Amino acid sequence: IFIKGANWVPADAFESRVNTSSLDRLLSSLVDANMNAVRNWGGGIYQRNEFYDLCDQKGLLVWEEFMFACSMYPVGKDFLANVAEEVVDNVFRLMNHPSIFVWSTNNENEVAIAQNWYGTSDYTQTYSK
Repeated sequence: IFIKGANWVPADAFESRVNTSSLDRLLSSLVDANMNAVRNWGGGIYQRNEFYDLCDQKGLLVWEEFMFACSMYPVGKDFLANVAEEVVDNVFRLMNHPSIFVWSTNNENEVAIAQNWYGTSDYTQTYSK
């Protein structure tokens, strides 16, 4: 499959201003630009159901990221249990959308540790477990 797409960041800084009409207009612009995919960036938000419904209707593939990007996250048992709940909740909520073709996470997290972006090189062993 040839994939041509764009990154999706939150459509507005104020989510309450985003509605189905604005989502439809923005997603239609991808189709009009001959794109067939959109990546929901992991530094943003899990989109509302209408986003995925519209992608299904328009034939847009969705690269869905879990919301873990560009930061150092705890690796403790409590935090990881919370992450597990978040993953299960969102996969269950979105599992019937044929538009979602891949799930991913950790946007730039590993490279940030490996290249010591945040002065946290001592975390390398913790994250590799």
